[in-house]
Amino acid sequence: MRLIIRLICASLLLAGSCVHALEYYTVIDEPINVRTGPGTQNKAIAQAHKNEQVLLIKKEGDWANIFFVHPDGRKIEGWMHADFIKPDAAVRQENTPVTAHASYAHMECQEDAEKEVIATCLLDIDISIAGPQDAEAVSVLCESEMLYNVKDGEALPVQESGNIRTPLKHGEGAARMQLVIFPSAKHPVSSVTVVDYRCVGHPV
Repeated sequence: MRLIIRLICASLLLAGSCVHALEYYTVIDEPINVRTGPGTQNKAIAQAHKNEQVLLIKKEGDWANIFFVHPDGRKIEGWMHADFIKPDAAVRQENTPVTAHASYAHMECQEDAEKEVIATCLLDIDISIAGPQDAEAVSVLCESEMLYNVKDGEALPVQESGNIRTPLKHGEGAARMQLVIFPSAKHPVSSVTVVDYRCVGHPV
């Protein structure tokens, strides 16, 4: 379970809000210095290693502003040269003839009867799918990283996932994944923030 989480999407929280996907990248060399700014003149604050998954915040020239959870537990935000990362989706789907692109997500949450905590949330993810021309159906796995904002002010990173089988016509298809989430089952959650979502397709 990968919990690469950052509070850069706090403004997206709201029942019924529209969420735009962020991009996950994979480090392709090591060790790579992560710096305080875009350029080697900036101080190195950590190192990222090969196959580390990072969240891309933005690019500036040849440099990428990234976030990741260091193996020692530190949450690192910094800059590395963009030549040392490549899109994670390409890594995860390079060995399958099916691609699944999560283009849109919409979440609605309901409070409990006492209106004190979030009881349930429904996250709908719209997916466009491409696969072999002769395939009648494919399997799609979607994952979403979230923050459960607990009553005492703590933010807990959580990953939710779901799997569906969906038909293809002439190698193309579309589907909607619905994830039902029960935040208050373990914690008194006051709000839920969707940080990122993504889908991967596989032949069946």
